[in-house]
Amino acid sequence: MSEETHGILSGLKVVEFSQNAAVPQCGRLLAGMGAEVVKVEPPAGDSMRHVTKVTEAESRTYTAINSGKRGIVLDMLAGDDSRRVVDALLGWADVCLVGLKQGDLVRFGLDWEHVSAVNPRLVHMVLTAFGPLGPDAAEGGYDVLVQGLSGLGFSMNRESAGVPEPTRPAIFDFSSGMMATVGVLAALIDRQRTGKGQRVDASLLGTAVNLGVPVLTTYDRDRDRVNSVLDQLGDLRAEGADFATQRQFYETRLARGASAFALYFRHYLTRDGVLSVAAMSATLYEKFHAVTGLPSIHGLDANSAEFKAIVAEAEVLFETRTTTEWMKELRAVGFPCGRYNTPFEAVDDPQIRANDYVVELEHPVIGSYATAGMPISFSETPAGITATSPRLGEHTAQVLADVGLTASEIADLHQKGVTAPLI
Repeated sequence: MSEETHGILSGLKVVEFSQNAAVPQCGRLLAGMGAEVVKVEPPAGDSMRHVTKVTEAESRTYTAINSGKRGIVLDMLAGDDSRRVVDALLGWADVCLVGLKQGDLVRFGLDWEHVSAVNPRLVHMVLTAFGPLGPDAAEGGYDVLVQGLSGLGFSMNRESAGVPEPTRPAIFDFSSGMMATVGVLAALIDRQRTGKGQRVDASLLGTAVNLGVPVLTTYDRDRDRVNSVLDQLGDLRAEGADFATQRQFYETRLARGASAFALYFRHYLTRDGVLSVAAMSATLYEKFHAVTGLPSIHGLDANSAEFKAIVAEAEVLFETRTTTEWMKELRAVGFPCGRYNTPFEAVDDPQIRANDYVVELEHPVIGSYATAGMPISFSETPAGITATSPRLGEHTAQVLADVGLTASEIADLHQKGVTAPLI
């Protein structure tokens, strides 16, 4: 963000102790709203620096996730010297973002008891894989594990050779960063009232469960039927049924709205690509049939031969015209539909560009690139991704001076290898 503009979080100071994607996404969004975000990395750098590498310390993946931050290098294992730097950062910041296993919080001086003693006004956001309580609370984990545990992978994963494949990108990582941002902002509002900070807990699993509200809500009145289907599913598994068979069996018997999803809320192959259609009301269903001329499925069982024949007829019909032709006809009657892009097509889609959901940046090493912008905007204050990611150790000396260390202290830390300048 330029010096001439002030985002809605201008003046807010954030320190981020995390790697990978979830917590860095939170820091990225806070920076996009004007906060000053300092990212703390180990001497080897965030692990994302080593995915899709361009140079030894720069990668496309890291660059995309960490736009708009300042970066320092700190060896968190360097004992009292590193603790001194951590405490200085905690005392300087308004918000601390942490993505560590529960057992490492005390080890690195980032547990709530210590953090709140150093800075009682600090908002301390800790994001874990599975939540702060329960039998798996101390375990580390990644998005793919939560896809499995949450039950959502069963619905959304692709299948290959009879086995589910993880969904990419890691949607629970990035959506958890958004949930964490909500928690941070709520805690800041509370601090305005009370003058006190607090710990905010977020997790990949908690986010996944909330994203799955429609399918992870159960009713006692349905329990007997659900248990019967699950017993039959267990029999299929025991017989060696592949994943596609298991999912089809489950969804045709338990998935709510199975008929609608099979016909009105899906993607169709067209003559030149793919078309997305979406309807969830009787009025829209009627419009769909008016345009396509297909028979109504009202009252038909989703497993019946008649229902399946209508779905098959629809699939053949949509392949007779181009995506653009179908969009024109369906939108003329107010039926929701749209293009089905590849990721590279989406980057240049006029609708995405018109809202600055994708922006252009210039990295000093990698060069120019297009990346995701801010998902929200404000009428009175700017928000946007306007600066690229920091190079490894780029702002170490500058940040250490900002948090109160003297030039001789900074030089001593560099000499000991506790911290490092631009590498």
